[in-house]
Amino acid sequence: MNNGEKEWIEIVDSKGNYTGQIMEKEEAHDRNLLHNEVAVFVINDKRQVLLQKRSANKKFNPNKWALCAGHVDANESLESAALRELKEELGLDISKENLIPFAEREFTIQDSNSHVTYFYYVKSNQKSNEFIIQKEELSEVEWFDFDDVIDKIKKQDTSTVFHENRLYLFDILKGLSE
Repeated sequence: MNNGEKEWIEIVDSKGNYTGQIMEKEEAHDRNLLHNEVAVFVINDKRQVLLQKRSANKKFNPNKWALCAGHVDANESLESAALRELKEELGLDISKENLIPFAEREFTIQDSNSHVTYFYYVKSNQKSNEFIIQKEELSEVEWFDFDDVIDKIKKQDTSTVFHENRLYLFDILKGLSE
């Protein structure tokens, strides 16, 4: 979050290619134009994933458990965006070498907030109270067992942002942590 400053993002086409068009984030959302986002799974050695509860003031999915995620700013690399989001939202300073891309990018085409998501994961064994959370973006963080998150998704628990189409991501990470 840029403390009230406008955020500029690049518009992509239906294949994920840059169009050359740069637009203010809110206008891109209002016009439902496709843009890039990153999502970072923070995992630990206890086979858990860190979820963050989105702030009540968020436009999309307020008060729901989600991943560390955000928009890719104009002229910013995917990796730089992921590292920036980790630092801004969680106070987590990770080197590029420890940021691991996985899974295929995901196209989300819907009535609003259409986007392309690129997935990464990092390892951290910090306790949940050791993260420095960005209060404008989230209200708390908590470690969840992979199986508990998978169970919530399967039961269509509305306390998270996840749907069944994301189960495979948790399965991949669960397999990596075994």
